[in-house]
Amino acid sequence: MSEVNKSIVRRFMDAVINRGDLGAVDELLAPDCLDHVAEVLGLPAGREGAKRLYALLHAGFPDLEVTVEDCVAEGECVAVRSRWRGTHRGDFLGVAPTGEEVRLESLELLRLRHGRIVERWGAADARTLLRRLSSPGGPGSARPP
Repeated sequence: MSEVNKSIVRRFMDAVINRGDLGAVDELLAPDCLDHVAEVLGLPAGREGAKRLYALLHAGFPDLEVTVEDCVAEGECVAVRSRWRGTHRGDFLGVAPTGEEVRLESLELLRLRHGRIVERWGAADARTLLRRLSSPGGPGSARPP
């Protein structure tokens, strides 16, 4: 079951994040899922919030790409460490495009049931990203050491 759950999470990240396929949200997230990352940003916690979150990300970073570095599963939970990269070419949560490349690392924990994601937590901090994009040092400060 753990390997199946890891493959579902990888499919989600590839389809929704790398390819911008928001239709895959309906396939891979349970109807009553809780996306705590969307919730923190004031978006609905369910599928609709997830779609809005990824639409915002792709509007701000049209070339958004995530690379999974580590993926570990136990039971119904999958933990993922990933690297995100994108060029800030559109408005993102009120910050005008800078044209700069941004790189972030993310930690996520996803819980699955019956082949769908039912809950998601993430440690990539959008508020920190916004501060970095709008700071005098700009996106260069968003790059990991």
